[in-house]
Amino acid sequence: MDSLIRNSDKLAKHHAGASQKSLNSLAQLISTLEQHTDPAQQQHAIAATTKQITEQLKDLYTNISKYGKLVEKTFKLDLTSIGSTFDHSSVLNESILLHFLREGDFATAQVFAREAQLELPSVRGQFEEMYQRVEEIRRHELTRAIEWAVDHHDRLDSLGIPLEFSLHRLRFLQLIEEGQVTEALAHAREWFPRFSAQSMAEIEHLMGIFIYSRRLPSSPYSPLFTEQRWEDIAHMFASAFCTLLGLSSMSPLTTAVGAGARALPIVCKVSSLLREKRLEWSQQNELPVEVPVPDEMRFHSVFACPVSKEQATEDNPPMMMPCGHVVCQVSLEKLAKGVRPGSIASGRFKCPYCPGLSVLSDAKRVYF
Repeated sequence: MDSLIRNSDKLAKHHAGASQKSLNSLAQLISTLEQHTDPAQQQHAIAATTKQITEQLKDLYTNISKYGKLVEKTFKLDLTSIGSTFDHSSVLNESILLHFLREGDFATAQVFAREAQLELPSVRGQFEEMYQRVEEIRRHELTRAIEWAVDHHDRLDSLGIPLEFSLHRLRFLQLIEEGQVTEALAHAREWFPRFSAQSMAEIEHLMGIFIYSRRLPSSPYSPLFTEQRWEDIAHMFASAFCTLLGLSSMSPLTTAVGAGARALPIVCKVSSLLREKRLEWSQQNELPVEVPVPDEMRFHSVFACPVSKEQATEDNPPMMMPCGHVVCQVSLEKLAKGVRPGSIASGRFKCPYCPGLSVLSDAKRVYF
């Protein structure tokens, strides 16, 4: 992927340069046509310019062709060997529908629901409200978003989501930027005290802005006034809204596609190696190798059995022995089966990590 990105950047720069040269040639041709009224001269100028532009774009076409081949080579994967035999179409359709709603594409969601014969979920109205607030924030209108955050103060506070303070902070900075210093001070006095326990250092820092209110661009506070701050708070609002609905801040479809795109090349390569060596992977609910994913795509802890080195699954959960050590159920059963008849304390087996003795029935399932 890194190679594709680098070559894409180079191709984009080449395209920009070639396009500018072609535009310059066309501008020169127009000027020539305006100066010469003789049809023969005009035809000659058009032919010469056409040849010049063709030569200029030849290298670009060659590079585009090479990049296309690089893309085909990079993503030339045989998916038939790893395709699932299970039909997940209903779950997939529901995920797509929910994704359209979460992204605010309500018209497409309605059409998709009709074609997939699905009912629009009850959260549609709530998502519509969310996107109304998000669009208002992007238009620099904070009043209704702040009202929503104030109404949900207790729940946001219990979840540790600093949305309300962030909105009041943004409103404070907006008033300062607009030159409404008195209104900004009044806003700070009204709202900031309720956040003093968690954000006193930030509030104290903001109070120093009044010294620079007449020269903000050259002040130490200038980084606070970037346009990106509106998009950041819009994203925070949408994330908090989804959290209060009991949903993840990121669309499940986005997460699944993102994680799948990272895992697919690795899984295909491992599958190819297993076929070459005539081996099979027996764990249906577990990947044969670990796939690194970013932190935002990690939603729960993963337990790997210290004995078998396999990841725990619903069918092979982690089990804790009385001594406190944890292994997967399959490993535990193998330890129990390995007890020799007539051994000390019949039915008991030794923990692989300490001298403690255990009985299979004494082990308790552990939930991470």
